[in-house]
Order: sequence, then C-alpha cells, then structure tokens
Amino acid sequence: MQKTAVSLLLFLIVLACGITTAFAQQTEEQTRQNLLPEIDPQDIEIRSQFQARFPGLRRQPILGFNPTPRVYQIDPERTPFIETEEAIAASVPVGQLNRPDAPDYTPLSYSNPTNGFARLGIGSFVSPEADVYAIKGFGNRNWVSGNLSHRSSNGHLDDLDSSFRELDATVRSRLRMGSRSSLKLNAGTFSDFNYLPADETDFVPANTAGGKSSVYGIRGGGEFTFNRTSVTGFHTTFDLFGHNFEMSETSGETLPGEASEWGATARAGYTWAGPRTEELFTAYADVDAGAIDLIGQPSESRSIIEAGASYKRLLNYQTDINASVGVAQVSDALSSSTIYIVPEVDARHTIFDGLDLRVRAAGTPEHLSFKEFREINSFTGLTDPVTHQYTSELRGEVIAEPLSGTMFTAGTSFRHVRNHAYFTRSEQESEISPGEFSTTRFAYSPNFENANFLKLYASFSQQLSAEKFWVSADAFWQRPRLSGNEKIPYTESFGVNGTVSFRPIRDLVLEGWADYSASRFNPTGENLDPYFLLGARFELSLAGNAGIYAKLLNINDVNYEIWQGYSERGFQAFVGITYLF
Repeated sequence: MQKTAVSLLLFLIVLACGITTAFAQQTEEQTRQNLLPEIDPQDIEIRSQFQARFPGLRRQPILGFNPTPRVYQIDPERTPFIETEEAIAASVPVGQLNRPDAPDYTPLSYSNPTNGFARLGIGSFVSPEADVYAIKGFGNRNWVSGNLSHRSSNGHLDDLDSSFRELDATVRSRLRMGSRSSLKLNAGTFSDFNYLPADETDFVPANTAGGKSSVYGIRGGGEFTFNRTSVTGFHTTFDLFGHNFEMSETSGETLPGEASEWGATARAGYTWAGPRTEELFTAYADVDAGAIDLIGQPSESRSIIEAGASYKRLLNYQTDINASVGVAQVSDALSSSTIYIVPEVDARHTIFDGLDLRVRAAGTPEHLSFKEFREINSFTGLTDPVTHQYTSELRGEVIAEPLSGTMFTAGTSFRHVRNHAYFTRSEQESEISPGEFSTTRFAYSPNFENANFLKLYASFSQQLSAEKFWVSADAFWQRPRLSGNEKIPYTESFGVNGTVSFRPIRDLVLEGWADYSASRFNPTGENLDPYFLLGARFELSLAGNAGIYAKLLNINDVNYEIWQGYSERGFQAFVGITYLF
C-alpha cells in the first residue's frame, strides 16, 4: 500500500511537471508570436515579383503567394498608389533629362550689355548706317525694348538721281500676367524712298531725273498666350498696318500721285496633348484682310479666311511628324472668291545619330501686301493691281553631321505657283517716222502667271578650329518656267555664296564673303550679265563695351544690274563704332 502511494505520488509529480513545461512552452510561443506586427492582408501591395532557387533542395519552396490565394474584401475607400507622369518627371534629376545648354558664344570679348547696344558707321557716297537696340525691365513681370535701323545714301550715279533712305523703328513690350499667361505688344513706323530708273527709249535715257518713289507707314500687333503646360494651351496673334505710297512727277506713262493700303491679320489656336507620348493636337483659325487704293484703280478689298487642325507626334524617338489640313476662302482684286484645300505634311526621320531625312509636302495660299512687292522690286509703279498666290510644294532633303562642327544639307524641291508674281518694265511704242518705231520703257509692273520651279540645292558649314576658323557655303540650281515653258524674267538659274570667318586673336574677327549669280533674261529674251561680288569686314574690341569695325563691299568694283536700267553701287568702304551700354 505504501509502495502504491509512493508510485502514485511520483506519477502525479511527473505529470504536473510535464503540464507545466508544455504550458510554459505554449506561453513562450504565444509571447514570440505577439511580438510580430499584425498585418491586414488587404494592406499588402504587390510592387514587384520575387523569384529564388535553392540548388541543394530537391523540392523548391514556394515563395510569395499561393497561385490560388484567398480573396479578401478590399476597403472601397482605399486607392492604390499610382504616380502621375508629371510627378515621375519631376522626381528625375534634371541632369538625366538632357545635356545642359552650352553658354552663349560671342565672337568678341565684349561684356554682356546691360541695357542695349549701338552700332554707328558711315561709308563712301556719304552713306550713314545705324543699328540701335535697348531694353528695360520694370520689375520681374514687364520688359520694354526698342530698336532703330537706318540706311541711306546721297547717291552713287552721276547721270541721274540715285539717293535712297531706309528708316525703321519698333517698340516692343512683354507682360507676364501670371504663371501661365503672357502678353506681347509691338508698335512701329518706317519711312523709305528711292529713285526709279530713268525712262528709256531703246535703252537711251529719255529723262535722267527719273521719278521718286516713297513709302511710309505704321504698324502694331500683339500676342497672347495662356499655357496649360509648356506645349499646350491657347495662343493668339494679331497685326495691323497702314501704308502710304507717293510717286513724284515724271514723264511718260508712270503717273504721279498717291496710293494707300491697310491690312489686318489674326490667328487663334488651341493645343492639347493626345493620349500617347509626344502627341499634340491643334485647332486653329486665321483671318487676313485688307484693302488697297492704287492710282487710276478703284479701291479693292482682299481676304484670306482659313480654318483647320494640325497633328504633331514623335514616333519611337526617331521620327518627327507634323501634319495639318485646312480650308481657305480667298478673294482679291483679280479673284472674286476661290476655295483652296490647305494641306501640310512635314516629317523628319533620324536614321542614326548624325544623319536625318526630311520630307515636306504642302499647299499654301498667300497674299503679299503692296509694300512687300515693293521690297522685292523697289522700282514698282503704283498703277497695277495685285493678286494672291497659291504654292504647292514637294521637297526632300538629307541633313548630315558626320563630325562635330560639320554640317551638310542637300535636297531637291518642286514648286508649282498659281499666280506667281514676276516683273516687267512698262513699255510704250511710238512711231518716230513713217515705218520706224521706238519703244520707251518706264517703271516696273507686277505680272501674274502660273509657274513651275525645279530646284537642287546644297549647303555646307564647318568649324575647322573651335572659335578660331569657320566656313559656310550655299549653292543652288533651278529651272524657273512660266506655264508656257518660258523663262521667268530676272530670275537666275544658278547661284553660289560662301563666307569665311577667322579669329586670329581674342579681340579681332575677320570675315570675307563671295556671291555669284548666273545670267538672267529680260522679257525680250536678252541676257543680263552674271555678276561675282566680293566683300570683307573686321571688328576689333578695344574695351569690354566698345569696339570699331570696317567693311568693304563690291571689292572688285563690278558694274552690275539686278533690275535692268539701274546700275548698283560699285566699291564701298565703311567704318564705324560699336558700343554696349
């Protein structure tokens, strides 16, 4: 009995120790488990995939989630973290987006101007010239700038008047209205005059005084931009002008008197981003209207109203595509109302770094102001009405940069121009004796006819030594023909020009250039001689904000005519100063 009691007591002691040990282990395990954070499965967000293999194990463990995991109820108030494209771009260091811009290169050691600069000079035949530019800031939101350009001469011909003046002044203002909007305004005036070629009878001057042609006017305009981003938003421009023309009294057909014109243009467009990278859409509307009063002609109005849309895209970071299509309604003195389709496709493809191909096809209506015709030929009379032109163009070119600082461009183009403007001298035939006639020629008149231009062109530029020696050259060959396969008067078929610049020391720059133009034809089929012109200039910096310059024009003193009947200036020498302030 005693042995039985002792055995029972030992069994109870062992059982109690086992229960105590098991309870202690369970308590310790629960304590360890409670030290881990409690994670709600719906707070787990998969950001990537993890894979691993253990070569020593026959059966690889499964890492991550079971292929058929439990589905937990997701809190509808919870949204996953998704970065916007703007936030991603903002978080990338700027140095990884693009290479930093190189500092502006100035060929001379002038200090940067604070408020502007002035360049004043004078040349032979008493020919002063001036270029002045100034800018002033008012706070950090408004800037006002202005420029003045002047060219004049007392004349270079002994047998007839040949003086001229070209004066132009402009004031501009830019106002930053906010972080997204800006307003630009401009206003200007100009005053030009020159003498017409002498009236000729069988190319013998009939009136050495010629006639004086003058034009003056005012202009103004502005530009308003409201940006959503740097490339999208609303953009509009507008321009106004008024021009007055005067013709002094002269003999023959050219009538003395006055003419005038006015014009206004406005453009509005809205650009927004497409769903793909580097994709932009634009909707636009244009209006170009005006009126002109010429001598002996009724007042005529003109207008071009156009609306359309454009598309821009960068494909595979290699091909830039810019395409647009629109519809334009055109009316003027010679066309009551004409409807045109206005398409344009411009694509540039990078084959590899340093070699690009570009293709352009377009159709564009345009109406030049009478002042722009006069800028083409300053001997234009004031009696003939003008009209619009519509240009259809197909062009392809290769752009190569085989070495740093070396650039080649070569291409071909074909243009068909409806109502192409070309100039002829007004003529009057008179009988000086029975059966003998003489032709008297007066001022030039614009004529309009369909024309075709086939053109091959090439250009080259090379910086042989950085900031020391660089050259550039351009050449073209073209076949200009009117609709009847006739040559276009006063239009050359071949031309070459080139420039060489040399900087032997820090403060001195030397430049030379050459310009060759092949022979041309007048309306009667006679040749105008080709001409080859040479020029040179130098500029020397004397201080941080002052220097001197000199230039030589027509060094080989060629007697040439751009427009028949008027000999251009021979050799000229200019000297002047440059001042930065």
